[in-house]
Amino acid sequence: MAIQRETSRSGKAERRRKELLQVSLRLFSENGYDATSIRDIAREAGVTEGLLYHYFKGKKDLLKTIVQESVCDGVVFEQLDQIDLLPMEEAVCRIGTHLLENLKNKKEIFKLMLSEARLFEEDNDHFIPKLIYQNSMLRFGAFLKKRMERGEIREMDPVLLARQFSGSLVAFFLFQEILLGKTVTDVPAEHFLKCLIDVFLHGIRKCEQ
Repeated sequence: MAIQRETSRSGKAERRRKELLQVSLRLFSENGYDATSIRDIAREAGVTEGLLYHYFKGKKDLLKTIVQESVCDGVVFEQLDQIDLLPMEEAVCRIGTHLLENLKNKKEIFKLMLSEARLFEEDNDHFIPKLIYQNSMLRFGAFLKKRMERGEIREMDPVLLARQFSGSLVAFFLFQEILLGKTVTDVPAEHFLKCLIDVFLHGIRKCEQ
C-alpha cells in the first residue's frame, strides 16, 4: 500500500511538472520570454510561485527544460534499430518523414528556440548545439557509419552527412513554415523529401566496380 501511495504521489508530481511546462510554453509563445514572469506562469497554472520553484530553478530553467525534453522526447533518431535492415532508400525516407513530422508537431518550440537563442548564448554552455548533436547527429551518424561498413554507401564523414541531410529538412521547414515561404512557393514536404533523398543517395551510393 505504501508503494502505491508513493507511486501515486510521484505520478501526480510528474503531471504537475508537465502542466507547468505546457503553461510556460504557451505564455512564452504568446507573450515572449521577456514579457512573461514567474508570477504570470504560477497564476496561469493555479499554483504558488514557491511550488513552481520547487520544480524549477527559475524562468530560464523552464525554457531549457522545454527545449531539452522536446529534443529528447521521441527523438527522430531514437528508433534507428527498427529500420536497420530496411533498404537504404526506405530507411532514409522514414527518418526524413519522422523529422518533418516532429518539426511540424513542435513548431511552437522550434520558433521559441529561434526567437530566444540569445538567452542560450549568454550562458556560453552551447546548450542547444550540444543537445542536438548528442541526441540526433551522433545517432544518425552511427546509422550511416554502419551502412558504410556494409558497403552500401561510400566512406566519408558520417556525422557530416547526417548534418547535411537533417539540415536540409530543417532549412526547408524554417523557410516554408516559420518564414511563410509556402505563401510564395508551396512545395509539398513529400516532394521535397523525395528530391532530397534522390540527391543524397545518388551522391553517396557506392559505385559498382
